This record gives sequence, C-alpha cells and structure tokens, in this order.
Amino acid sequence: MSAKQIIFPLVGIVALAGAAYAGYSYGVKGGTLPFLGGDQAAEVASDAPVGDDPVMAKVGDIEIRRSEVVKFAESIPNIPQEQIELILPELVGQVVDLKLITKEATSSGLGNDPEVQKRVRDVKERILVEVFLNRALEKEVTDAAVEKAYQDYLTENPPVREVSARHILVEEEETGKDLIKQLDEGADFATLAKEHSTGPSGPGGGDLGFFQAEQMVKPFSDAAFGMKVGEHSTAPVQTRFGWHVIKVDAERDSEQPTKEQLDGQLRSELSRSAYEGIVENLKNGVEIEIIGAEAEEVAPAEGEDKPEGEEKPASE
Repeated sequence: MSAKQIIFPLVGIVALAGAAYAGYSYGVKGGTLPFLGGDQAAEVASDAPVGDDPVMAKVGDIEIRRSEVVKFAESIPNIPQEQIELILPELVGQVVDLKLITKEATSSGLGNDPEVQKRVRDVKERILVEVFLNRALEKEVTDAAVEKAYQDYLTENPPVREVSARHILVEEEETGKDLIKQLDEGADFATLAKEHSTGPSGPGGGDLGFFQAEQMVKPFSDAAFGMKVGEHSTAPVQTRFGWHVIKVDAERDSEQPTKEQLDGQLRSELSRSAYEGIVENLKNGVEIEIIGAEAEEVAPAEGEDKPEGEEKPASE
C-alpha cells in the first residue's frame, strides 16, 4: 500500500482533519478505563531530545517538529502504526495547513465564539476526568494490589480433583454385570467398550478424558470419584442414559491460572472497584437530585381500550 493510498484525500478533509487535529492538539485519543469505553489515554508529544526531534517545516516563526507530525498521525483513525513512518513526509503538509487555519481562526477572533468555547469546555472536561482518574487509579491499581488480588483468587478458587475415566454404556443391567465379570477375569476394558458401548465414546474405548465431579450426572460422579486409580465398577451404575460400567485411569488436581493469565482481569476488577470507591467518596455530603429519571406513563393509542379501573385524566 502506498503512502498516497493511506492518506485521506483533501476532498472531505474538514471533518476528519478537525477531529484528528482536536485529538492531536490535546494529546487525547479516547477514554481512560476499559469499563468506561475507549482506549488508554494517548501519550503526549515525544520527550525525545531536540537532536532526535528535527524540524520538518516552518510556518512563519513557528517550527513543526517531527514529534508533532507523529502525534498528528497517531490521532488519525485507521492508520496502521507500522505505516506512520512511511506517511510522515506527506502528513507534514497537512500539519502546515492546519497551523495556517489555526492562525487565521485565532486572528479572526473565533476563539471567543460561543460554539468554540463550548467545545473547548467539553474537551477540557473530558481531559480533566481522564487525567484525574488515571492518577487516582495509579495509586490504587499497583503491582502489590494485583498480587494480593491474585492470592485472594487462589484462596477462593482452590484446585479441584479431576479424574480420567472410561465407561461402557449399555441398556440392560444384566449386560453390565456380564461385562464386569469379564473384566474381573482379565478382559481389556477398551476392547469391551468398543464392542458393547452404545455411547458416543464407545469407538474410542469409552475414554471420557479428565472431568470434575459437577460435570457428570451425580450417580456417575459418585461412583467414579469413589474409586481408586485402576479400579472398575463392582456393579453397574444407573443414570437416565442407561447402565454404566466405569474404570478410573488417572486422577489429578486441576491447574490454577497463573498471575500473568489473570493480570488483565484482575487489573480491570481493581480499576472498577477503585472507580466506584472514588465516586462514592465524591458523593459524600453532596446533595444530588436526579430529575426526570422515571419513565412517563404511555397513554393508550387511539382505538385501544383503557386498562380496567383506570380513570380518564381530568384534562380530557
């Protein structure tokens, strides 16, 4: 893809450039918290030394440095990050254009226009919220807090015993008893399962893999988890599916997730909890009245019967 294909055309540029320039000017790309919507707050202009941040253009006595063009590129939707370096030369001209427009708008007194002032207030409010929450949450969602939350999770979600078992499902109890007799005499369980089981695991020798107690119907689980590894049923076990002959092949404790696997979830939960605490503290001592929150009653459409017992409004 060429740089010209990536750059939006000049025709129709006003809306997109305006949105991009607003974001680039204020260093804002989106929301602050995952649960509030949007991406993480955008980084502001590069802090690289001047020597690593060359001047790419001049508008009068105003210098446009590389970091400013990069920030502008990052604020434009749908431009892949890996393509930014490629399109920087073509973006310089657009940054120059925006500087000229800004200068003209400022000199014309547009900064005092009510619409402009309202939009500036709206953007300022959003930035204040984002920066305030970012700094507040940095104090709450620390690595130590994540470690504690992870240890709490492990305590609340201990390992669960799992068994690996095979079974032979038959329709008649007597058939199950005969199969148990053959097993007692040394028959191979998997072979009998392939020959006699009516269940879907039959072709695989009756192998059910590892499972936890609650994953099976209770009579089956009670029997399987009551056996030792290597044992098979001493009597057929009845469930709503039929009669089962069971053999336990192995047992283990379920694996607990690592902290790295839960990191995002734990941080999100800590952020949500901290956010709710911040808001609750801010509400203390403040009189808050929600107006117009209750849904108004909807009058019956013309021709529909009024609900029984409901009086006609006096205004009618």
